[in-house]
Amino acid sequence: MLNITYSKKTTVIIGIILSIFFPVLAIYSSLLFKDSGFSKETQYYISRFTIWISLLLLFLYSFKIEKQPFLLWKETEYPFSFLATAIFKTFLKLFLAVFFTGLFLMLFKITTESTVLNKALVLFKKSYVLLFFTCVTAGITEELIFRGYLLPRLEVVLKNKNLAIILSSILFGILHISYGTLANVIGPIVIGLVFAIQYEKYRNIKILIVCHFLWDLFLLMLKTK
Repeated sequence: MLNITYSKKTTVIIGIILSIFFPVLAIYSSLLFKDSGFSKETQYYISRFTIWISLLLLFLYSFKIEKQPFLLWKETEYPFSFLATAIFKTFLKLFLAVFFTGLFLMLFKITTESTVLNKALVLFKKSYVLLFFTCVTAGITEELIFRGYLLPRLEVVLKNKNLAIILSSILFGILHISYGTLANVIGPIVIGLVFAIQYEKYRNIKILIVCHFLWDLFLLMLKTK
């Protein structure tokens, strides 16, 4: 268990709040450009860039205000062969978790049809560069923010590993509420649980970034076909 001085606890709690506030603000900032005359594709690029800005702001907060590393857990270094195996195992666990979640959604007839996602898929079909950039953005920014930054700090404040995993995953799911369906919240919660557990296990954020990128790329390529 990580320890933190009392004087830093308040700044850490504020950081936890900001790690949610910044991404939400980034997501809804695209509304500012709705009537700007920019094309839908340009607006989508802007929305992705704002997520990168939110990550940068969080980096600055950790260094300048918290005065500690962005990643509280020091990266564990592994040989390439181990990393490849860990990525494969994580991806497999993710696939199984999402598969059974899909069965659950079907069983209870929870709709997975998202108007917002369908609109994005139209853009992705026109531009695979935008699709690729979206996957890179999600893989890097979401893992660094929700697993790299948020999870260890929740564990420090709550002093409970399992509660930190669950809460960080729920917050990750709520971040996707803009897609407009319950399924688009439940799915990310499950994905967040898998990634949080794997981060606790491996203490290597690169494994999660690669898996997250590959997962999004796989799904979006499948849906655009």
